[in-house]
Amino acid sequence: MRAACTAVAAIALLAGCGRSPELVRRPAKVPPAVLITDAGILDVESGTISPHRDILMTGDRITAILAPGQVRPPAGTQVISASGATVMPGLIDMHGHIGNGSAPPWKDSLPDPDRNLRAYLYCGVTTVFDPADFAPQAFERRSQVTKGDLLGPRIFATGPMITATGGHPVAVLDNLAPWWIRWYLIPRVTRQVDSPDAARAAVREIAGYGADAIKLSVDRIPEQAPRIRREVLAAAVDEGKAQGVRAVAHIGTLEDAIDAADAGIAAWMHGVYKERIPDDQIGRLAAYHIPMVPTIVVFESYAMVGEGPRVPTALEQQTVEPDVLTSFYPVPADSKAVAFFGPYLANLRAQRQSWRDNVRRLRAAGVTILAGSDTQAGVFAGAGLHRELHLLTEAGLTPADAIRAATIDAARFLANGKEPEFGRIAEGQRADVLLVDGDPTADLDALDRILVVIKDGVQLERKPINAG
Repeated sequence: MRAACTAVAAIALLAGCGRSPELVRRPAKVPPAVLITDAGILDVESGTISPHRDILMTGDRITAILAPGQVRPPAGTQVISASGATVMPGLIDMHGHIGNGSAPPWKDSLPDPDRNLRAYLYCGVTTVFDPADFAPQAFERRSQVTKGDLLGPRIFATGPMITATGGHPVAVLDNLAPWWIRWYLIPRVTRQVDSPDAARAAVREIAGYGADAIKLSVDRIPEQAPRIRREVLAAAVDEGKAQGVRAVAHIGTLEDAIDAADAGIAAWMHGVYKERIPDDQIGRLAAYHIPMVPTIVVFESYAMVGEGPRVPTALEQQTVEPDVLTSFYPVPADSKAVAFFGPYLANLRAQRQSWRDNVRRLRAAGVTILAGSDTQAGVFAGAGLHRELHLLTEAGLTPADAIRAATIDAARFLANGKEPEFGRIAEGQRADVLLVDGDPTADLDALDRILVVIKDGVQLERKPINAG
């Protein structure tokens, strides 16, 4: 279904989007510094909170963390009282799709990348890894955000997905995208390769755009779709290393995970979601020392298709139009997408406990879990990551573990061996900061009660969609 949403994204690029809610904005006047007083500061590595601290942000950096009354702020500093609240780093979505829409395929709705960027920020997501998007649009958007010409989270992007000829997502687009957009869409969101030489050429092209990573499709959707061959997969990963760019792999089965790992990929995008991993294979996967981004929320969302009305979260109500929230049920009887995905959806429903159990056992064996949402139909920009964090706790992570998966561990992966300058609260770090109501390590719901979002040292003005 993601490909069906991507098809609409292409239409949006051609036709333009209508007016969308602003959600966040930068203030008209930016103060020289921001001081948060009497806050509890969450150490995301240890999962502990240091109470009654003042934190000063000057420019785009955290410049001081001291006991109350010891910070000497410059004149004109904005002061935020935080008694009883927690300061923590901005969240990182390790599988966001800025160009995707989140309405169901049967609703007449166009994606709006700029709106998605604002929705991420509204929900406290200050960094997004976007694995698969148009080129060069994804990289132009990344540059605009970096320069401050576009308001949004920090972006890491892969550009088009490399897949087998007719592989995922091409097979889906061939069946669901209208003929009049298919010709435009497929060559822009994918690179179809059937030989090691073709794979190397595709990697060189994408690396030439300045990609932060290469995305490889190893999963079969639908099951009869072609799958990239091992030697082609290995050639793509090898060429990426030659170009100084890591590869990540979209997987679905244990075989996919092993083949991708043997090829040398840097991260599994999605978990093994189509089957339960045998107990004697858990150690084998852990021995690769490869992090996994399970994206439980997207499979949970699809497993729920047609199962009844969806209950929106508070953040979804604040960032998504009511007519979109209510459009998922009932499912139209003539939905081509649901008919096409029928066997896929049935398997997801059967495996709901398996993917939770897989995450639990893999993490217990030492696999690093990173948090990502996979923004698409039913998974909303920003709010989707909050759902994922709750689902990770259902898979055995503590609230502190889940927060770590969306902060420092994700930041370390993105920093690629360097010490990250975001993802934790410390002097010298980027001032991407959240202030939440309560202690999210004791009550993860506190993470949804966002009081303040600060990006690059500037408090953003937040306006929920239901504010009028």
